[in-house]
Amino acid sequence: MDSQQIEENDPLAREFSDVVQEGQWFILHFADGKQVFGQALRRSRGKNPPLKVNKRNYATNNVIGMPYGTILELGKNKLIPLPDEQDLLPAIQLDDAPNSDQTNDNRTLVDDNNSQALKKDDLIKLRQEGAHGSKIIQSLIENSATFDSKTEFSKAKYISRKQLKYQPRCRLVNCTARTVCETMYLKDPKRIMNLREDTLGQMLSYANICAGRQVLVFDTAMGIVTGSLAQRMGGYGKILCLYSGQQPSCIDMLERFNLTFAENHSIKWLHCEDIFVNTKEYPEEKDVEAEDRDALKWPCPLQEHTRKYVETMEDEKALNAFLTKRCNRFARKLTRTSPLEARTMLIERPSDSLVIATKHNPTEALLGMLPHLGPSCPFVVFCEYMEPLAQCLLEVQRNNLGINLRLTDTWMREYQVLPGRTHPNMHMSQNGGFLLVGIKLDPVLGVNEMDESTRKEIREQMGGRRGKKKRPTPDIEKQSQKKFRNGS
Repeated sequence: MDSQQIEENDPLAREFSDVVQEGQWFILHFADGKQVFGQALRRSRGKNPPLKVNKRNYATNNVIGMPYGTILELGKNKLIPLPDEQDLLPAIQLDDAPNSDQTNDNRTLVDDNNSQALKKDDLIKLRQEGAHGSKIIQSLIENSATFDSKTEFSKAKYISRKQLKYQPRCRLVNCTARTVCETMYLKDPKRIMNLREDTLGQMLSYANICAGRQVLVFDTAMGIVTGSLAQRMGGYGKILCLYSGQQPSCIDMLERFNLTFAENHSIKWLHCEDIFVNTKEYPEEKDVEAEDRDALKWPCPLQEHTRKYVETMEDEKALNAFLTKRCNRFARKLTRTSPLEARTMLIERPSDSLVIATKHNPTEALLGMLPHLGPSCPFVVFCEYMEPLAQCLLEVQRNNLGINLRLTDTWMREYQVLPGRTHPNMHMSQNGGFLLVGIKLDPVLGVNEMDESTRKEIREQMGGRRGKKKRPTPDIEKQSQKKFRNGS
């Protein structure tokens, strides 16, 4: 079957768009490495602006419809799109390769803040007059007494530093699991437990995350892991996500993944007490939320006060927006899974994968959630420190709960690749967390019931361990040496 026919027959196929749509979140990558979240809105309401960069608010209505990868320049109060041939840093007309015949060097340069003729007041006046960043940079170069005596590399570095300040540019990037994790890691790594994007990719790979699986996850890293699971599975399967407190605290972060309705619906919320407290029997309870949901009718009739309000609306566009918002709200109510139904899903079928990324004790979390994982299924435990995972590894080995156990960490370093200036970056991340991975053993059939004496007898019959020939005893070696001497 053709891939196009499969997408047409797939009701949950994700319509990937190369352009920014209204209401979606996006990321701006700046040349200095900074990354900022933004939301494409035609109108901003409330105190929270859709985009804030360097203590200045920017409107994002012109971002709607732009293709991802577009280079934007920060204007006075808006984002200005640039042609396709432009880059994050404007082109510098200097020699890219070092010249062996050049006589300039930096030995005589002294940083005493006296080489620049332009003062701070002059720069402020230029910016208030609305001068373009390139003109300000050109004025700085012309008024610099030491610019001509610098090497070509020093000139390029000087211009690049001024461009970052007076001519800031950024690239429009789509929100995916990698980009969201990378942005949060650069912004505040402690809030996501120092979870780096390469470690997140290993978690999804080791846990064998794919469409159609039932995944049990305990995520306290601001929902980064949960959103990545939902985006990877594409709405197929179930994600049983544990939370503590009165309600999940990562709803805001999940919105930044731009999940579809089916991907959001695949996430089923479970309270921690359903696993770590009520471990024996679940009492029969009346599911009030499910009864209220089943009592709703579709299409939902308008109430009397809502009907009067609709009749007073004259603008057809505002009327359609109001009715669309109301239909979406009732659609969420009709498809919302109650906590008791999510608990029933946990009991009736063992999960196919187990993913843990929590600030709590990983040993207690794994031992409490492991009975709900099917045999021969993978589990992954993430922690920003090695010692708790080492204790968890010993506990799993002691109780014969898993095989193929590995405790790993990843060392990653970025490189600057430029002509004549290729070297590792001076600043790098020290650690991206530690992973404990393994496969669960069957609690009944996964135990070796043979005692030590039986195993020894089998080894002797096989000729040693793993079928190897038995080494000769010292007496046999002496007899063979005597025969060799007599024969000689």
